[in-house]
Amino acid sequence: RYEEHEHNCYTYALAFINSILATQGKQPISKSEFTEKFVIPQTKKASKYITVHRELTANDFYIVPLPDIQKQC
Repeated sequence: RYEEHEHNCYTYALAFINSILATQGKQPISKSEFTEKFVIPQTKKASKYITVHRELTANDFYIVPLPDIQKQC
């Protein structure tokens, strides 16, 4: 059963990762280590992307894909 602090998607993912590490003979990682190594870096990337996207759309910019060079040859 779902429980907000101890049995949720985050703890499920961490338990899965730790079970894989155990099969590889490696030490489990803690919640704080998992957060520091995996969650925070991805969150920072997403935050930067969202900030750039908001600035572009707020200032009437839009992005056009570059032409595929191979198709032009």
